Amino acid sequence: MQVKVDPSLSVTKRSDIYPAIDPASAFANKTFAGKTVLITGASRGIGQSTAVFFAKAGAAVALTARSSLDETVALIEKEAPGAQVATFTADVKDVQRADEVVAQVVEQFGDLHVLVANAGAATPLGQLMGDIDPKVWWNVFETNIYGVYSYVRPSLKHLAKTSGHVLIVTSAAAHMRLATTSDYIMSKQSLIRMAELITLEYPSIKAMTYHPGGVWTAMSAASGLSQDFMQDKVELAAGTALALASGRFDWLSSRYVDATWDLEEVEKLKDAILGKDALVCKLALP
Repeated sequence: MQVKVDPSLSVTKRSDIYPAIDPASAFANKTFAGKTVLITGASRGIGQSTAVFFAKAGAAVALTARSSLDETVALIEKEAPGAQVATFTADVKDVQRADEVVAQVVEQFGDLHVLVANAGAATPLGQLMGDIDPKVWWNVFETNIYGVYSYVRPSLKHLAKTSGHVLIVTSAAAHMRLATTSDYIMSKQSLIRMAELITLEYPSIKAMTYHPGGVWTAMSAASGLSQDFMQDKVELAAGTALALASGRFDWLSSRYVDATWDLEEVEKLKDAILGKDALVCKLALP
């Protein structure tokens, strides 16, 4: 199946690991050995799988979540014996705690090379802006924007030093005009701009936002989405994160990426994407 990267550019749609992001070589060669990766929302789903992938690739992984991280740690111990792991109980909206976590990660592991801002929130579909509880509506913004910024802010000075990566999980919904999900769409769209501005202010940092695919998670279920439309594998999201932090796709810094896009085909469109300044937020005619 072909999907549009741009009104005039299309690539193959993927739903599972494929050659361009196959992590087997990264796992075998421990390509992230000596690097530290901080992942928020790592207790389940996309964050959990991403943590396992980076650990298998040799990284020291620092994990945060509001809920227990025991299951993630057990998976890492099984899949990547001997991996360095640090865990922190934290709500992403607690900025003081975010400062403490980043400081402790750097103290323990020496540096920070990759931040994966994965934690997010959504409200159930079907609620009009005028009907939803304002506190519930605003909580989505606080989690999806302030919660990401809470970890981005203290990480920037360290990532600037290591020429590191900021990978922010957004959603394809950020580009859609859909009723009854205004809080989610507006907050996720803002994250795309955040990545663009990070790269302007900190040129040595590679910042990207990526849609992880239609992965069935606890948040998907709570939102009222149909599992029929959420058929992408969680490994697709994790493999994409690993690939985006590998250096190969640094030319996509400041841009939006969809994990379902075949990145090898996207790479062949590099000149067109850069020439058109595509995959960024702007007002334009198709």
